[in-house]
Amino acid sequence: MVDFFRAGGFNMYVLAVLGIAQLIVAAKFARNASPQRLSLIRSLGWAIAFSSIVGTVSGFAVTLKGVASMPTFDPQILCMGFAESLTNPILGFGIISIAWILVAVGVRQLKELS
Repeated sequence: MVDFFRAGGFNMYVLAVLGIAQLIVAAKFARNASPQRLSLIRSLGWAIAFSSIVGTVSGFAVTLKGVASMPTFDPQILCMGFAESLTNPILGFGIISIAWILVAVGVRQLKELS
């Protein structure tokens, strides 16, 4: 897991902070649903999604720049760089998925109370 986190670069810290915040709010929403929490979950979800995209694109850019500066083309290095770049959306969208599962629990509780 440490290697997975390290492979994504600095942006993984941003995703971790935003993700922890979103999961806390989503867990609170699952226990006691409110529109304010739902709007915060949506906003944090968008922030995580865009941060995931930025991390992925910047990883691709660094990989391509590194491969272009090499004297000989090595497809293995290109594949490794792309794989490392994809750790950002794996973490980000995984967190979003878990948060929305918690939202589904909260929404179900709201419908049961109605």
